[in-house]
Amino acid sequence: MNEQTLLAAVEAAFAETAAATPGWPDPHPGAASPPEEEYSRCLDPGKYRILAARAAAWTRALTELGLATVEPLEPADAPAAWLEGLPYDVSPTRAHWLRPHRRGAQPLLISYRGFDGCDDNIVAVSAGQPAVLLASLPSCGCDACDDGSGPQLDLLDAALVDVVNGQVVHVATPHGEVIGHENGWEAHGLGSPEEVEQVLDDARADRSPHRVTRGRPWW
Repeated sequence: MNEQTLLAAVEAAFAETAAATPGWPDPHPGAASPPEEEYSRCLDPGKYRILAARAAAWTRALTELGLATVEPLEPADAPAAWLEGLPYDVSPTRAHWLRPHRRGAQPLLISYRGFDGCDDNIVAVSAGQPAVLLASLPSCGCDACDDGSGPQLDLLDAALVDVVNGQVVHVATPHGEVIGHENGWEAHGLGSPEEVEQVLDDARADRSPHRVTRGRPWW
């Protein structure tokens, strides 16, 4: 098993799961400035359900390839600690765990919320248990921030790949958090890039004094 095989399986599954949720191009080509009224509206919130279709394709691929088992989760029955790994302070409409079969690999938690009349047009990806949030998409659903479906799907794929290939490192410090990826990092509440790099180096070397979430590849 390798990443290329996995992504090919995701694409094959996505051809079926996204049959009713077509993609769309960037409505602001050439980095054109959107009209002011677009910042307070979303004319088609249902189009973001393509993210749920992509998450379904990932779930199908990971289970059919024998890498993980699905564990449905009723949000109403979720413990308070579970909600720490999700965006906002409200329960999702639905969620499920993807439990990897390989010892030492981190589980994935995929959860769904909605806006403007939909119940699953926001998808969140979390990892570990208790879960830590890695991505919530779209980060903004207004028409002004819409750059097409492609970038949104790429961000979702990147968050999932980081966990499955064992590259993601999440560090929770008293001042903020750091998420290390295969090709970079993002940080909130910390200082200089040098400080962030040191936090990640310590976590990867198992000498961090902070809570660290990272794991082995799923294959």
